[in-house]
Amino acid sequence: MRDMDWREFVTGYLQKEHHAVHVVAGHDFHFGCGGEGTPLRLAALCADLGMGCDIIPKVEIDGVTVSSTYIRALMAEGRVEEAARFLGHPHVLSGPVVHGNEIGRTLGTPTANLLIPEGVIAPAFGVYATRAFLPGGEVRLAVTNVGVRPTVNAGRTGVTVEPWILDFHGELYGETIRLELWKQLRPEQKFDSVEALRAAILENAGQTREYFASKERTPC
Repeated sequence: MRDMDWREFVTGYLQKEHHAVHVVAGHDFHFGCGGEGTPLRLAALCADLGMGCDIIPKVEIDGVTVSSTYIRALMAEGRVEEAARFLGHPHVLSGPVVHGNEIGRTLGTPTANLLIPEGVIAPAFGVYATRAFLPGGEVRLAVTNVGVRPTVNAGRTGVTVEPWILDFHGELYGETIRLELWKQLRPEQKFDSVEALRAAILENAGQTREYFASKERTPC
């Protein structure tokens, strides 16, 4: 497709193959061989073909252009609060709860383990203050670790998302939950002992409660 003439992309691929009747593109969209297709050319050709066309203008926040590239960069650095400003909502991870090694249960901090689906953007490894949306509509605060659990996983294999859902007692295996990532509390790190890990998790729980309590106190 990268070698396709830009006109053929519109007339052959969009209109004839996919029966498109209306096209929406961003202000910086380029397509076709050599990127010769531009928003202006797209709009003009669509008009000739009787197809609708909307070109979305550039949107900026504090002088920075809103783009998926910039948002992905923020997520890769764990800057989820700033990413939310550009997304318009907190970044979300969701999936069915799977069985883990249940180390959290031995620490008194049982987690609901999720696997990140292929192609889904995960933030930088670390611990996050999150909101968990449970089956039935219940919403709970959660301390969520994203990463490879270096303290208890010597091989550091398999990226997991492990929310400890605060004040929740019940089984969620097989159920689908949704997590909103609001703030990174700390990067993922290897502790000298599981006791030190537990102490850090409990501290993160307190930070999570305070973070969301402060948001409730902040006037709109």
